Amino acid sequence: MNILQSIILGIIQGLTEFFPISSSGHLVILPYLFSWDYVPLYFTVTVHFGTLVAVVLVFYRDIVNIIKSFVLALFKKNQDQSSLKLGWFLILGSIPAAAAGFFLEDYADMLFSSPVMVAFFLLLTAALLFSSELWGKYRLQKMAVQTISDKQAGQRLTLAKSLIIGVGQALAIMPGVSRSGATISFGRYLGLSRKKSVRFSFLLSVPVIFGSFLFQIIKIRQVISGNEPGMALNLGLGFIFSFLAGLFAIKFMLRLVENRSLNVFAIYCVCLSVLIFVFYFINM
Repeated sequence: MNILQSIILGIIQGLTEFFPISSSGHLVILPYLFSWDYVPLYFTVTVHFGTLVAVVLVFYRDIVNIIKSFVLALFKKNQDQSSLKLGWFLILGSIPAAAAGFFLEDYADMLFSSPVMVAFFLLLTAALLFSSELWGKYRLQKMAVQTISDKQAGQRLTLAKSLIIGVGQALAIMPGVSRSGATISFGRYLGLSRKKSVRFSFLLSVPVIFGSFLFQIIKIRQVISGNEPGMALNLGLGFIFSFLAGLFAIKFMLRLVENRSLNVFAIYCVCLSVLIFVFYFINM
């Protein structure tokens, strides 16, 4: 892997982590289409950490309030109940992905080398996005005849909803299934607004990405210490560009979902999937 490839992959990771088009899938597809070397897992984890720093920077007030509420709760002092609840929602929503990563890591690694499987899972991501937008429109029509209290109850995040959204996040262990796409779609299925679904999806990425980074930190340290000359620079550039691209993608998405649907990303996933299939069969 050279410097240019590291920069490109960092940018792609930063954009696709928060655009619902599968970051892990793109890190498989690009090397395949351009005949690059296989992207090592430790590089993937490092550029994911760049996007983690980006989301922490954007949502630092929420994260600080969550941590503060948990600390105050330990000493049985008054705390921000909404932040405390959100913290528990994030913890519960992270459990399915943690379990999937622990039990299915070897299986997922096998799929990471298969662009055809990525193409299939991109179609699944497209189906999730399309169907959740249709369901969201149906719910808006249904809510038109509901009282204000019923509307608020239906759009409220709960422990059960957090766990189900977490199951959507666990699906993203398969390359081509977008983590943000699955969690946003599951949130929409459960009655959350597009904006609430996106916000919770981005916050839910924090514990999962941080956990995967810690899991791979020993391997990354071995690379930086000199086992692979030049890789330390590549990791650093990948991290920086994934961070910058991630900042842009988060702010873009938060503005986009206020008035626009996510169908454009579903169309993109379908087109990319078709391109992969065509490229694969031509080169068989």
